Amino acid sequence: MQIFLIGLTSTSCGGMEYANLGNYVIMEPLIKFLKQEFPEAKIVTSIQMSDEFCQKFDIESRREKRFWTYGKLTGFITIADIIKILIWSLFKYIFKINLKFILNSSLLLKEMNQSDIIVDFSGDIFGDNADSKRYLEGCAELIFSKMLKKPTIMLIGSPGPFREIWRLILAKFVMNKLDLITTREPLSKDFLNYIGIDSENLISTACPSFWFEKNHGKNMKEILLKEKIIINTNKPLIGLIISGWNMPKGPFNRWPREDSEFNTFIELIDYLVTKLKARVCIMSHQNAVSKEGNLTAGNDHKIIKRLFEIMGNKYSENQVFTLKGFYDASTTKTIIGYFDILISGRIHGAIQGLSQYIPTVIIDYGHEPKAHKLKGFAQLVTMENYLCNPHDSQDMINKIEDLWNNKEVVKGHLEKKIPEIRQLAKLNFQLIKKVMNDKKSN
Repeated sequence: MQIFLIGLTSTSCGGMEYANLGNYVIMEPLIKFLKQEFPEAKIVTSIQMSDEFCQKFDIESRREKRFWTYGKLTGFITIADIIKILIWSLFKYIFKINLKFILNSSLLLKEMNQSDIIVDFSGDIFGDNADSKRYLEGCAELIFSKMLKKPTIMLIGSPGPFREIWRLILAKFVMNKLDLITTREPLSKDFLNYIGIDSENLISTACPSFWFEKNHGKNMKEILLKEKIIINTNKPLIGLIISGWNMPKGPFNRWPREDSEFNTFIELIDYLVTKLKARVCIMSHQNAVSKEGNLTAGNDHKIIKRLFEIMGNKYSENQVFTLKGFYDASTTKTIIGYFDILISGRIHGAIQGLSQYIPTVIIDYGHEPKAHKLKGFAQLVTMENYLCNPHDSQDMINKIEDLWNNKEVVKGHLEKKIPEIRQLAKLNFQLIKKVMNDKKSN
């Protein structure tokens, strides 16, 4: 048995592991559960995981630039694949001749044809978050899979929005042909129902990222001391994750930014230090990777750096600080575990706190395309009252104050809720098995 894992979450080799921490905290438990549910299966992916990851989890990552770039060359390759699969279909279904060599001339079609099931992991990129070429490529891959009559699943996604009519029409055409769609939070299911996606094949589950494990390595204490996460003080420690998505103007990687765009966060930090008498660790849940393969500052780090420049010497390093090093997802989760409360502008940064029962406020996106997933995840953990508007400092302060005053109650709520969500995340893999069994019986 072969499982072929595809999706628009792919970046250059290793990028997901070290730069896009949000997708990586999904990917690792996703692979673990696939291996657990299908121990005899060979797992192949077009997502560009590093050789180290592939060896560790016994999977194979197919290397082709087409799987993570979406320019003219990708378009030409996709058009060629359309011609190939049409010729193959003509001979296969009209003349009953299987011209396998046509499919084998394309790495994508070859792997699809050799696989027993196709699983798409595109997260929230399947929609307006993808540029037109990337979106068309994602749709084409799903159509190819169905033309090859393969069971095809879109797993743990938050598709949409689809503001342009052509995107909406194509989404409905493609998604209604899939054998199963699971959403990782309930609002996405409601949205897909609303736009006309078949409810029989659409199930709301939960994100495997709630199972992501932190770093238990011996070097963690050294890191925690170096970063002053652990110091000799009675002051509470509050984590603040800020991203380009929380800023008033898009796109998320816009640079430079006007100083006024930082005003609400400066007011928020003033409140945390002066009113709550807390130490504040401002951190990123995203990195970049240099040409040499080393972790380096990403877009969110630039925002944090500028925020400190604007604040100047207003607060000492014992009051407000940021991390000096760049860390992978498991180390980042361990650091988050030392916060008394977390305020996160990246949803999977928030989940790394929530999954450790840390009372968490989620900062919404500040510009288009607005992601309904943040509200959806807040609904999933039944903490909608702690989703705040990044343009309104008073809204952020009010919700943080409420969380602070009720943090023990919220912690108790999470201790009951998170285990339920983890079981719901496991449902994804049971549903894959059901699709496989249904196909075999037919």
